[in-house]
Amino acid sequence: MYKRRLKVEIADTPTKQQTGLMFRNNLGEDDGMLFKFKYPQKLKFWGLNTYIPLSIAFINKENKISKISYISPFSTKAVSSDNSCNIAIEANYDFFTRNKIKEGDNINIIKDRDTTFVSF
Repeated sequence: MYKRRLKVEIADTPTKQQTGLMFRNNLGEDDGMLFKFKYPQKLKFWGLNTYIPLSIAFINKENKISKISYISPFSTKAVSSDNSCNIAIEANYDFFTRNKIKEGDNINIIKDRDTTFVSF
């Protein structure tokens, strides 16, 4: 049984991945961004030009959350996965904590017409 659903934009090109959620003043309570990479790798993110505090979940090839970290606004400090992952999900700072989503939880990506959701 899944706990929560997050509506996500997909960052699946280098340009979308570089821009991410930068330059946004707000993010809906149940909105986020899914970064999908072709190959599993150690992923690194930062908060440069990001105006809102974010949580980030790193997802391994088994669709399990391997790590949850936080990204501070305007920070150039890298936040990275501890192992190879091919997906990262950014959400509001308290999304994962508020919804009791933790490392080891499974995710499911659901496409509904033009909208993509991640269920936790």
